[in-house]
Amino acid sequence: MRALITGISGFVGSHLAHRLYSAGWQVSGFDLHPASVSIGDFHQGELTDHAAVKRALEATKPDVIFHLAGIIKSTDAEFLYRANLMGTVALLDQVIESGLRPTVVVASSSAVYGHRSGAKPISERMPRHPVTHYAVSKVAQEAAALRYYESFHLPVKVVRMFNLLGPGQSASLACSAFAHQIALAEAGGENKIATGNLDARRDFVDVRDAARAFILTAEKGTSGQVYNVCSGRAVSIQKCLDIMLAMSSQRIETWIDAARVHKHDVPIQIGNFQKIKKITGWTPKITLKQSLADLLNDWRQRVKSELE
Repeated sequence: MRALITGISGFVGSHLAHRLYSAGWQVSGFDLHPASVSIGDFHQGELTDHAAVKRALEATKPDVIFHLAGIIKSTDAEFLYRANLMGTVALLDQVIESGLRPTVVVASSSAVYGHRSGAKPISERMPRHPVTHYAVSKVAQEAAALRYYESFHLPVKVVRMFNLLGPGQSASLACSAFAHQIALAEAGGENKIATGNLDARRDFVDVRDAARAFILTAEKGTSGQVYNVCSGRAVSIQKCLDIMLAMSSQRIETWIDAARVHKHDVPIQIGNFQKIKKITGWTPKITLKQSLADLLNDWRQRVKSELE
């Protein structure tokens, strides 16, 4: 099987590439940034560059496209919509024009649900209520992608990822930021950690479990459908921090940084993964503690490399 991963240089893309390789897939990538994994065929460019996308499709002729490229955080709303919505439209337009019929698995986010669900587990039938530009951009991305299924019968499937954890994650996200600061403290830095709202409760899933879910969705998922990828339980940010602090030999203090407290922070979110389980057999396997340990150890290695 031939796979083309957009956003292959990112957190999820690199893990997905490794898992596909181990399963015997032929893996190619497309990304604005240089490849972070060793692959057979890599194309660098923007998804809105029609010529670049056309060349990539012609060269790789994928059986499956895993569309992971996009932006999570930006103060520029126009940039978010251009990357997440228009990038998706440009990619799928080129797929239709190419005459290829790959399965397209689109990476969306639990952010589309917003905060209306409360402590009730969220199924895919829950009405979407986005409260940030990022969330709105993902709602629009989903609608645009599924249009290609409705209008052109392109086999499009959508995966709504809940909060991811695992080695290689950017320090722009809370748990990874904590792990980074702990690793710095252990390396001789300041024994203080800046935090945002620690009371928020999230449904965390390991990125390696998510990569497995993408593959199973491509192989067994139903076209035109949306699937939650989550753990089915909510854990406070405070508990995640406490788990990692207990793994450190350093005594580390915490303080709340007002800049890290988000106005539209969702108090609690719990996902329901029964739909993907029923269709593909997927369930999460990696525990929260293992995810956090692997994340912290990864940051220890990254900080060590930076200091050498």
